[in-house]
Amino acid sequence: MDELTHVLWEYASRYRLDGFYDREAQQSRDECARAVEQNRAALEELSPPDVFRRVSALYDCAEELRLRDMEAAFACGFRLGTSLR
Repeated sequence: MDELTHVLWEYASRYRLDGFYDREAQQSRDECARAVEQNRAALEELSPPDVFRRVSALYDCAEELRLRDMEAAFACGFRLGTSLR
């Protein structure tokens, strides 16, 4: 991702992304976020520390992949949109 696209991605993800969820999608997203936190807390409480560290590492890697995919989708859409002008 070039510098300009990265700056636009940072702005869009921080200040504009929430506006693109409809009401149902936002509610579903909020429920999932709560479920993630509740399950994380339960796993931390119920799991041996080494198992919890491994599960946390797995989650962190999955989150990194999701973020990279979102950045790539944004860059692709941005470039496609600017090329059609």
